[in-house]
Amino acid sequence: MNNLIKHDGIVDHVEGNCLKVRVLQTSACASCKVAGHCHSSEGKEKLIDIYGVENIDKYSKGDHVTVVASSKTGANAVLLAFVIPFVIMVGMVFLVSRFTSDEPIMALTGILWLIPYYIVLFMMRDRLSRKFSFSIEDHY
Repeated sequence: MNNLIKHDGIVDHVEGNCLKVRVLQTSACASCKVAGHCHSSEGKEKLIDIYGVENIDKYSKGDHVTVVASSKTGANAVLLAFVIPFVIMVGMVFLVSRFTSDEPIMALTGILWLIPYYIVLFMMRDRLSRKFSFSIEDHY
């Protein structure tokens, strides 16, 4: 089983020991033949920072590269971005529902409890950037 997530990208620029790669992130239906006529298909460009690249001097702007991450990295990202916030929000709605039957208050409380969660994630961004690392696949 292949445990890697791969995306083709183009080197945007080299900055010190960091390689900045532009990757086109597409939705599942963006590659469909009729995607140009459908409003559901979308694609977004992402700029990915890659640290610790061996022989970083051999890369220059416009080079085509393959960005690689482990599937464990992807699963952890989904956990932090979607699963934990969902659990916090639903948990707070159920907790507040014990004290009030006012649904707007329950919903607002569930949403407001996400603010501290995302503040903590923001404060831990340096630590998380080391945990969620990307690399460049060699084409030999």
